[in-house]
Amino acid sequence: MRPRCLALALLLVPGAASASNWALELSGGLAALPDEGSQPFVSAMLSRQMGAVQLRGGVAWYGGDDEADPADLLPAETWQATVGAGFVTGPVLVDVYASVGRRRFDPVVRDLRNNQVIRFEAEGGLFTLGGSLTLDTPVAPGWTAAPFVSLSYSALDTARTIVPPAGAPLIDERTEKGVTGTAGLSVARDWGGGSLGVYLAGAATSNRASVDRQGSAVLAARVPRLPGDEDGGDAWLEYGLSGSMALSETMSLDAAVTRTLGFADGETTSVSAGVRIAF
Repeated sequence: MRPRCLALALLLVPGAASASNWALELSGGLAALPDEGSQPFVSAMLSRQMGAVQLRGGVAWYGGDDEADPADLLPAETWQATVGAGFVTGPVLVDVYASVGRRRFDPVVRDLRNNQVIRFEAEGGLFTLGGSLTLDTPVAPGWTAAPFVSLSYSALDTARTIVPPAGAPLIDERTEKGVTGTAGLSVARDWGGGSLGVYLAGAATSNRASVDRQGSAVLAARVPRLPGDEDGGDAWLEYGLSGSMALSETMSLDAAVTRTLGFADGETTSVSAGVRIAF
């Protein structure tokens, strides 16, 4: 689901060299959310290299918790499809993508006033359009630096329980819209059969409730909890490590760990791993 910032590092520093035009990527992991346990996610991406152009399409699934607290945004199980294209000219990589998806809210909510348990069922959608610009710069033999900037627009359906003074909790559905920008740098060390990279970026959004960024595996899976200011802007840092190891001439193993710093709703850590198969 590029242009994820860490996935960009793996794209720019492949662990297995191959002249193949097609590649299949299968990955999965967990996002550790504050006070919400761990949320699983899996994805599959098929890409085709045609000279300086890369076309890709894929699907992803993000798990949703089956419990929620009154007045919080409800967790959602999400299916998402993404199409994208990248173009390389010299050291510059230009990438654009679009995502659409469906979100299913099906949590159990316990009314703390009378201990009554209520199951809500609702559905919503999401749409994201974005792009990035990356400069691939060799800085020393085996070392590459890749500064980048990205921008995305997202419209994300959310659901929240409302606890009235009397009666059972109600559900409030709304669409959150916002623009998110990211700027950062990845530095990678490449050697025969593998690579290791570090990543640091700063991000800002006009509405953190709308965040569904391809730029961050950390935030892609989470459902933000927004006490008070539902449509407030936010700014934070992201940092992480990524690595790749060649298993054969056509297969490599990728892994990454990322974390937020300064995100208003609590820091989130994401761990992912997957395989790339060239053919």
